Amino acid sequence: MELKEVPFNNVLVTGYSGLLGSWMSKSLLNLGCKVSGIALNDELDFLVDSFEIKKEIDESYFDISNKDAIDKYFSKNSFDLVIHLAAQTQVGDAILDPITTFKSNIEGTWNILDACKKYETPVVVASSDKAYGISTSLPYTEETPLKGVFPYEFSKSSTDLLCQTYRNTYSSKISVMRCGNIYGGGDLNWDRLIPGVSRWLLRNERPILRSNGEFKRDWIYVEDVVLAYIKLASELYYGNPDACNDFNFAGKDYLSVNSVYEKLCNVVLGRFVEPEYILNSDNEIVDQYLDSTKIKKLLNIESTVNFENGLIKTVDWYKANLVNIE
Repeated sequence: MELKEVPFNNVLVTGYSGLLGSWMSKSLLNLGCKVSGIALNDELDFLVDSFEIKKEIDESYFDISNKDAIDKYFSKNSFDLVIHLAAQTQVGDAILDPITTFKSNIEGTWNILDACKKYETPVVVASSDKAYGISTSLPYTEETPLKGVFPYEFSKSSTDLLCQTYRNTYSSKISVMRCGNIYGGGDLNWDRLIPGVSRWLLRNERPILRSNGEFKRDWIYVEDVVLAYIKLASELYYGNPDACNDFNFAGKDYLSVNSVYEKLCNVVLGRFVEPEYILNSDNEIVDQYLDSTKIKKLLNIESTVNFENGLIKTVDWYKANLVNIE
């Protein structure tokens, strides 16, 4: 699925300084695109800085839930394509402060969709496996109902329904990508399993797992996701009707937290370290993983990086950069 060129040039990446946004911006620049980026502030620019691409991105800082700011920004800029990644992504934060999550994820996406409708700009929207909420039928397909119950899940279900509304009502060119757990070098959210455990192990500290470790999830390497997004965006830009759709995208392995933890111990230290278990996973879905058949069948997009190789790349990044972060 390697790409050497793309049909578009001027791309807006919202949430450009996050994990996926930084890797996305780097790849688009390498493909010769002009990249503009929106972020709430510059507090998460470490990864962009480490890639030495900050000066190449036309950066803007404001809240996408501010419709006047979005309208003003789009009136002064012209884009071939928008990749909408900006969101409040933390399940715990959404429970503590649902209003902020709803404003960012629902109202922010609404503003982006409306601007793209006005200027007839194709947009790829980042969703999540959490949009499906809780379902007893696994793996989730795109036919699984969107029924998020808790605040973060609800925000992603609502986002996806907004995308369907704009597609069906205004014939907007919108692709939705629902991914599982994205991992890779540069994720500085230490509450997440892979970055948090990696840091503990590299510090020679005992890791903490906040569940019994039996929860099962998709795990997909960030560069795999970037390539899939760009391939999907290319098909959308070309006008392929199959691309104007909702898609799941996940790796080939469904792994439990305990299994991921054991593999991390092996990659970082070459030996197992007994973790401390703290059962603090209320309002989390026990098992959740995706079926990616649709995107493979319609657009020939699939995961190519196996979990172990992605994990080695991720740990290598933390080994090289952790001292600079702290």
